[in-house]
Amino acid sequence: MEGFFAIKCRNCGGPMYSHQQTRSFDCAYCGASTPWAEGGPDSTPAVGIRHQPLQVVDGLLKLTHVSQLEPAQDSDWYYYKPYWRNMSLLERLLWEDPATADEFQNAEHVSVPCPFCGAAFEGKSTQSVFECPSCGNKIGVADLLKPGTFSKRLSMGTGAEYIPEQALPCRISAQQARANALALAHQHPDAFAAHDVDKAIEEQMALTYVPVELADLRMMASFPGKMPGKESQVYFEVLDWAWPKTYFVDIPLMGLLEPWDFSATAPFDPAMQEGDFRVIAVEGLLKKSAVIDKLTYSLAGNDAEKAFGYSKKSMRQWARSVRKHASGLMLVPVYYVDRPASDGRDGEQVRIAVNGQTGRAAAVVFSEKKEIHVQAPLNPGLHLSAESTVHATPIEVKYAKSPFLYKIVRIGGNDGAVQTATAGEASYREEKPRRKGLLSRLFGD
Repeated sequence: MEGFFAIKCRNCGGPMYSHQQTRSFDCAYCGASTPWAEGGPDSTPAVGIRHQPLQVVDGLLKLTHVSQLEPAQDSDWYYYKPYWRNMSLLERLLWEDPATADEFQNAEHVSVPCPFCGAAFEGKSTQSVFECPSCGNKIGVADLLKPGTFSKRLSMGTGAEYIPEQALPCRISAQQARANALALAHQHPDAFAAHDVDKAIEEQMALTYVPVELADLRMMASFPGKMPGKESQVYFEVLDWAWPKTYFVDIPLMGLLEPWDFSATAPFDPAMQEGDFRVIAVEGLLKKSAVIDKLTYSLAGNDAEKAFGYSKKSMRQWARSVRKHASGLMLVPVYYVDRPASDGRDGEQVRIAVNGQTGRAAAVVFSEKKEIHVQAPLNPGLHLSAESTVHATPIEVKYAKSPFLYKIVRIGGNDGAVQTATAGEASYREEKPRRKGLLSRLFGD
């Protein structure tokens, strides 16, 4: 690789850092800003967020969009089966996209001469920006730091439609992401016992841009009522909800990384992303309904259990309405790691991820016998805009009259029920596969 140059402030000589949202290099010392060169994508975000308010008629909620209930079932898509789900990201890449896997596996270690202090250090040939370990300055590769361009051979996915043109900029450094992941693992040692996750986090965690679809989610679910033969219906809303458009990352794990702040959406210019990173393309063969069902089944059960105390395994019927936002396809930054292949405990698989925007860490530990979800709290000092993922408090409703008009029976958290967990709370959940015996089918768990 040739053409290394210093990313240096012309005003004070300090190091400059790329900033995707402002499309500039910003000085960490004097605050000076230098716009990127021309040639990149339009700087105006294309996402169009349009929320549709609930209709209220004579004090009743009109819920036409979720009134046609059907039996509630967890998705059994074959990609959720142990054979497929237990594949690491690299193993799946070797199976689905061997050309890109070969690029990453054969990435060369290159010697980088520092224009600032003269020291030489090693980096990977897949990087475009390096940081000198001796003086801490940034160094770029001239032929790769071109706005609007990046090596397409490094994008994961076959049968893919395309790579989204907009993204949420990554705000968490690799060092901070590793620290957050390690803190999560150390807070729950029993969940990760016999798995060398510290080593995996330090050596294998990599920044990955994951394609998601932005939408508003509305749901209705029914649970057994207090009286025999009666049912209780619960209505849910999740605003600015994002579901993954790929199966290269663990789908349940992606659901634990919320919230995302979509006011920060900016044109994605991977040529300006510092360090070694991955980009996942939109998977054209993805089964949309299977991904949505997997995430919403867990969401409805967990939220209803927290808000009203209903058993999440007793959910009987449901209806889902996913209202996509205009141009709601984008990339979100996720630091991601699979457990080392040498790890093992009763066939368990471990995956850990960190939200590259907020720093929230989460993990899944699963086998055929059980599944554990671990989620860290949000940083209490984090500020999120009004256009962030929000789980509205579930409400219990009852059909009142035609056309599809419902009255509110109670709001989650009232009457002694447990209040729905906020986005800032931590959680630890252990689940076992749902029983399929006769009593389970008749009465639920």
